[in-house]
Amino acid sequence: MRIAWERTWTLGWKDPSDGSWKTIPAQVPGNVIGDLVRAGIVPDPYVGTNSALLRPYEFVNWEYRSTFSAPELAEGDRLELVFDGIDTVAEILVNGISAGHAANMVISHSFDVTGLVRPGEENEVTVRIRSSINEARKFHRPPAAVASAYNFEGLYLRRPMHTYGWDIAPRLVGAGLWRDVSLEVLGMERWTSLYLFTAKVSPERAELVLDWSFESPAETLENLEAHLTMRCGSSVLERRFPLRFVTGVLEFEFPHPRLWNPLGCGEQNLYAVELELLHHGKTVDVRTWETGIRTVHLERSETLEDGTGRFEFLVNNRRIFIKGSNWVPSDALHGENPERTEKALELFRDLGCNMVRCWGGNLYEDDHFFSLCDRFGLLVWQDFMFACEVPPHDAAFCETVRQEAEAVVTRLRNHPSLALWCGDNECDELFFYQNSTGRLSPSFNRISREILPDAVGTYDPARDYLPSSPYLSDSLWRAHCRYGSPEQHLWGPRDNWKSSFYKDNTAVFASEIGYHGMPNLESIRKFIPEASLNGRVGNPDWLCHAAQPFNDPKGPYAYRIRLMEEQVAGCFGRVPEDLETFIACSQIVQAEALKFFIENFRMRKWRKTGLIWWNVLDCWPQFSDAVVDYYFSRKLAYWYIRTAQRPLSLMFGEPDAWCIRLYAVNDLASPQAGDYRVSDILTGEELCRGSFEIAPDAAEELTSLRICQSCRRMLLIEWSVDGHLSFNHYYQGPVPYDFEQYSAGLAILRRKLEF
Repeated sequence: MRIAWERTWTLGWKDPSDGSWKTIPAQVPGNVIGDLVRAGIVPDPYVGTNSALLRPYEFVNWEYRSTFSAPELAEGDRLELVFDGIDTVAEILVNGISAGHAANMVISHSFDVTGLVRPGEENEVTVRIRSSINEARKFHRPPAAVASAYNFEGLYLRRPMHTYGWDIAPRLVGAGLWRDVSLEVLGMERWTSLYLFTAKVSPERAELVLDWSFESPAETLENLEAHLTMRCGSSVLERRFPLRFVTGVLEFEFPHPRLWNPLGCGEQNLYAVELELLHHGKTVDVRTWETGIRTVHLERSETLEDGTGRFEFLVNNRRIFIKGSNWVPSDALHGENPERTEKALELFRDLGCNMVRCWGGNLYEDDHFFSLCDRFGLLVWQDFMFACEVPPHDAAFCETVRQEAEAVVTRLRNHPSLALWCGDNECDELFFYQNSTGRLSPSFNRISREILPDAVGTYDPARDYLPSSPYLSDSLWRAHCRYGSPEQHLWGPRDNWKSSFYKDNTAVFASEIGYHGMPNLESIRKFIPEASLNGRVGNPDWLCHAAQPFNDPKGPYAYRIRLMEEQVAGCFGRVPEDLETFIACSQIVQAEALKFFIENFRMRKWRKTGLIWWNVLDCWPQFSDAVVDYYFSRKLAYWYIRTAQRPLSLMFGEPDAWCIRLYAVNDLASPQAGDYRVSDILTGEELCRGSFEIAPDAAEELTSLRICQSCRRMLLIEWSVDGHLSFNHYYQGPVPYDFEQYSAGLAILRRKLEF
């Protein structure tokens, strides 16, 4: 039984400016940087270049203090103090006595305090958190362990790489009790491990497996039994079975189950599960959770054999075309603003996504996140927390990772939304261009090739494991074939979005692809000082919010503002001097690019099987690839993607032999039929019309339209199914686009799509 923590906390530290000891109120869950801002000690790090002022606080040790009332315990019960998240290296003291240590931010920590507390009285808890930077200095890095330029501090400490600075996040090396703190009473007889999964499924029946373990002080294992109940509306299953040992497996059939499906593929039916542990007929422990009856498998090949390959997800034995986006922190300061998570996932659902990829430079989200994904029908691709690095391989570090993986896998494995475990983000790619000798192949990575797959196979054998994203085998490395995998990250030159790199890509599945777009002006005014509003290239405030660690003008991300100008110039033939026009042009470029990426994949359905674009929401105010800025203000790309990802959509391909071809794409499980019309959005001239019928889960060419390749115009695509009218558009013609013409067409499109 968990007891919520409802006491206040204080935060103390030695001020780096004068050495004096200071104490302020602390927010838990929270982050020390947030506490400093709330106390008026430091300015908002999300404004201007203020984040750079926090460098001295990276070397500070912190001390949290609070009190709690310890409950009276029954004989044999234990009391644990549970921290769901500590950033990062800490010692925990109860009534002045050490209860233990923590050194991993991304998992929870429990401490047995039974003998340290005074039941029925006030007790004091102190959490001493040491500087992550100073702790990282204690490790001795071997040459084979490498990271991105500003992330070497993160190679040994288990905390998110992005906190040291990334192209999507600022450098904010904080500390804190960033998730809930609670007390937990553990009875002598209790469940210790429960794992419920669907082995096989059909409309008529499902085969389920319950793997269980429990503890009991009983001298003999007699008169012990379990009572399982699963309920979803009127669909109910009950099983009562004897427990002849402290661990075992129950295999059972569920007739006519209500299946869980991804968004757009059916209902997200969730069963309320209750499992009672009974001794002599008395309930001594009970666990409750929600689950979905479904199977998920990833069918893949390692290479693009003879120009083809396979990378496709099957849910309940049905191929699912993936339309998803990457998940980065909902807030760069972990522990702050947790309400952002649900609001962000609502955006995924509104956009028609059916998958969220939890990127490996972040952390493992909490159960609330996964419960929302269960409810929304969002499949979760879960990276382990490694990104753009070759991690250390020494025995101590491998053991830390093994314990982390076991904790994470056992915590999340009962969620039906969890679809895939992936070893890391882009670590295999480092072996192509960034390792010490150039002689190490990807299989050298013991973490992704041994430690993590062993944890998944041991504790979640029903789920698939992908070693890296993208996964690059040794054979591809030997052939210097970076784009030889069916699953790819398509970043490339970021030139014209219809260039050969993007248009003719060889990926069967793309798990990263994106394009920059400016935030709206009202958002920019919130984080860029007025004097710098038109600063752009070379301006320190703009440079900082291109997520540049240390504001280094020669750093790896300093190109971003210049690149956005070049992308605008490439599309419209000029870079507008006034900010509002520049914003409008930049958002058009981003919107058309992401629309093209998505439709280019969808028109080739089953030759291509999915696209996870980058990304929905910023984790701090910045100039980025996100389609919704930190303040939840939507860019133009949001609305274009929302249209492009509809389950049934009509779209044009690129010119070929004096024609553009109109396609219908159907992601639904039933055939669709309707009428369509194509017209010039500005003149209203009808260019073609007709009827269509399209099979389930298919993409089919409907007609072709003869065009003059030099003609620039916006085409309006309308279609009606069962009286419901939908719209899409296609801008026809070469760059540079006519900004005034495009803007006039966009104004009409806004009214049609109601945004």
